Amino acid sequence: MSTFVLVHGAGHGAWCWELTERDLAEHGHRSVSLDLPLTGLEEDAATVRDCLDTVPESVILVGHSYGGLVISKAAGGRSDIEHLVYVAAILVGADENIMSLAGDYPASPLMEKIEYTPEGFMVFSPETTISCLYNETPVDFATMASTRMRPTAALGMATNPGADPWRSIPTTYIVCERDRTLPPELQRAMATKAGRVESIDTDHSPFASRPEEFYGILAGVAGDSA
Repeated sequence: MSTFVLVHGAGHGAWCWELTERDLAEHGHRSVSLDLPLTGLEEDAATVRDCLDTVPESVILVGHSYGGLVISKAAGGRSDIEHLVYVAAILVGADENIMSLAGDYPASPLMEKIEYTPEGFMVFSPETTISCLYNETPVDFATMASTRMRPTAALGMATNPGADPWRSIPTTYIVCERDRTLPPELQRAMATKAGRVESIDTDHSPFASRPEEFYGILAGVAGDSA
């Protein structure tokens, strides 16, 4: 059995992995989730590294959305990661910038609705959360998520990861085909860096909208890593 470390995206917290952790546990896997401070890429990656330091075995490191950028930075130079999984996530090279790449694609509905504080934090309103991140998710989970979103430093999104762990660590990318947050076309372009590409015909949050299908991909990764 495998150990998964689950890293959430912008606005989120460890709470978003509730269904995934349940399914992993039911099948004998161990999982660890954490709350990022969401104050910048350096601080967020340091939080993941600190978490990894407490886990005695090698792990499968999973990052959702902005969490993909975080796991790329956190995984650089480590030897305790069996597999990287990017879930509708930012997967860029060490010196690449997601803002530059995104300029080649139409703006997503989220980018047209996101709000910013004077201090430079992104704010996710309940309506935007439901319509852009959880638009195909059961209403109970989507509503819960919309009340728990946190401000996230926008500068973190535009920071280069400074590492290319996907070059030396087996990597899977999960494309979400009806994503209203990160355009699927952009996801597919970034996914060319991964050795394995899967897709789920759903919104930006497959851990909530298609939990069984999402778990099935993670189980397949664990089988490959065994």
